[in-house]
Amino acid sequence: VGKGTFIGTRPVEELSTIAAVAGQTNPSEVMRARLLIEPLLTGEAALQATTEDIEEMHRCLSGARRAESWRQYENWDNRLHRAVAEAARNVVLLSLFDSLNAIRRTVVWGRLRDQPAQPPTDHHSFGDHEAIVAAIEERDVEEATRAMRRHLTKVEQRLLLRREAA
Repeated sequence: VGKGTFIGTRPVEELSTIAAVAGQTNPSEVMRARLLIEPLLTGEAALQATTEDIEEMHRCLSGARRAESWRQYENWDNRLHRAVAEAARNVVLLSLFDSLNAIRRTVVWGRLRDQPAQPPTDHHSFGDHEAIVAAIEERDVEEATRAMRRHLTKVEQRLLLRREAA
C-alpha cells in the first residue's frame, strides 16, 4: 500500500484456470513441459506399476494400432499416456500431468496433419509406445525414462517442423 501501481507480467497464482494458462502459452512451451514431467512419471511407473496397469497399457497399444481415424488414435494415445501417469502411483504428479494434458488439449495446435484419414501402420509412435511399455514392464527405470524422452522429442521435432512449414 502506498507504493503506487506496478505493471508487469501476471503472477502464476492468477492463472487459476486451464483456459487462462492455455491462452498464454503455445505448443512449443507445452512440449517442453511434457519433456520435463512425463519421462520422470514413466520412470516412476517402472517402479510402481501393477500387473493391471501394464495390462491397461497393452490395451492402449492394441487400441491405437486398430484405430480407424486420427481421433480414435489420439484417444488411445491420450489414454496410454494417462495410464503411465497413473501407474506412477503419485497423486501430486498425476494432478500435474492432468493439468498439463488439459492445457495441451486446449492450446490451438492447428490442423497439423496432411496425412491419410488414419495413422499409417508404420506410424512412429507405435514403436515408441511399445518401447516405453516394455521398459516399464521390465522395471527398467532408466530405459523407461529414456524411451519416453525419445518419444516426446520426436513428437516435438515433428510439431516444430510442421509449424515451420505452415
